[in-house]
Amino acid sequence: MQFTNDIMRQCRAAAVVVLIGCILPARVAAGAELRTQYTTITYENENLLRDFNHAISLGSLSYLLLGRKSLTSDDEIRNKVDVLVDRIQTVLDMRPKELKFRIALLATSSDVRKTYRAKYGSNADFIAFYSKGDKTVYVSVDDIRLGVLSHELAHVVIDHYFGVAPPVKIHEVLAQFVEEHLKD
Repeated sequence: MQFTNDIMRQCRAAAVVVLIGCILPARVAAGAELRTQYTTITYENENLLRDFNHAISLGSLSYLLLGRKSLTSDDEIRNKVDVLVDRIQTVLDMRPKELKFRIALLATSSDVRKTYRAKYGSNADFIAFYSKGDKTVYVSVDDIRLGVLSHELAHVVIDHYFGVAPPVKIHEVLAQFVEEHLKD
């Protein structure tokens, strides 16, 4: 009897492994992730990631990439996002100890608005927003530019820096400060 129970347990365990093996590839095909020092970037397809990379031009901040190797486009994205976060921390003079967050790449501003409505139950005409609850920046790849991304990343740094969040107006003033002084 014990022998039969052991065989049944092994068969169930093998069935679970097979089932997981069938489910996981489908999940990975539906979306992917790119990890950097600070963030995990999620995206549905390679075109979104490629377009995001092209849209985030560091311009006069490109010198920050010196000494960083970018052998692949993934490396280039990692480097851009990480130097941008580093620069934002410098501008704000805020360096949170545990700075980990997500960036969700969405195709259009319509997708951003739908996501906002689903999360908060209200409408907003945003092309990007930071959700404190899930520590995620949602961005429209069609509309993203360096200033918008830096503004949202400033919200991330501010959120992680303070134990008790400052009032929304102060949060917004600091994020606007970053957007305007990023290149100084």
